[in-house]
Amino acid sequence: MRLSRSGLLAGAIGLVALGAGGCRACARDATPPSTDAEGPTAAACARRTTERIGIPFVKVCPQDLGFAGAAFEPFWIAAAPLGCSAGEHETLQCPTVVALEHPAVGETRPPRTLRGRLAAVVDAEVAQSVCFMRFAGRLPTREERSRAEAAMGLASVVVAQQGTPPHFDLVRLSEWVTGAPCDTPNASKCTPTYYPSGPRAPIPWGTIASCDATPLSPDAGAVLLDVGEVCPAPGFRWGGAETPLPCAIRSPAASARPSTAGFALLCKAPVLAPHPDDPTANIAAFRCVVPEIALVTGPASPP
Repeated sequence: MRLSRSGLLAGAIGLVALGAGGCRACARDATPPSTDAEGPTAAACARRTTERIGIPFVKVCPQDLGFAGAAFEPFWIAAAPLGCSAGEHETLQCPTVVALEHPAVGETRPPRTLRGRLAAVVDAEVAQSVCFMRFAGRLPTREERSRAEAAMGLASVVVAQQGTPPHFDLVRLSEWVTGAPCDTPNASKCTPTYYPSGPRAPIPWGTIASCDATPLSPDAGAVLLDVGEVCPAPGFRWGGAETPLPCAIRSPAASARPSTAGFALLCKAPVLAPHPDDPTANIAAFRCVVPEIALVTGPASPP
């Protein structure tokens, strides 16, 4: 289904009110504010997590990447790609993803279970406009997005059942970034591009499983695979409801935080999605980098 840009934007402006598999699940499992910080940025990093209208946000700070000698201003970024409500799923393209995230080194908040959620995949103009108009924010720069992944393992993963005998592809969903901070709603003026760089996998619409991810300890003994790898599943059968997969996902930041080795996957069988595969579509998921004032004064999260 192809929509006009005005139609996409009208739908996308409302997509932050996440629906089933999105904000309702997140509201039930909302992470309490974390206040871990140390060093010269302790005051700026006293508050590390918050949530607005079902969207979790995390603050990335220099001490998170001290091993790399990082020096940058702390920034807030969405801990999950922005999503869709159930109604918008009929007009916007919204695959179900596992939005990987865990606490940074030095934080004492425990890793949380990550509920499967719908992620909007849109063009860069729509993505930047939503960030700018909804949060007075913007798309992350490539450097910011890379730091967020290195510190907290942020990644959007589609779990797709493929082949006979079955196996599961752990597909990395591309996200929009810019080369420099984009302080205009017009993304075309800011050279948007994809993160991570390199070839993009098509979204396997008809084979996407809906999965929750539960943190594993390093001694769990699970078969850990990197994002982008294939999980062999000979003899796999779906149960009556949620079924554990034979493999787990390794955190992209596991080397920086060994205490969070990865996540076990508990999934529901794929259902037919209304959008066909389109490997050439100029669309991607997106997160927003948001000024702290917008999170302090913005509308409260729904009950």
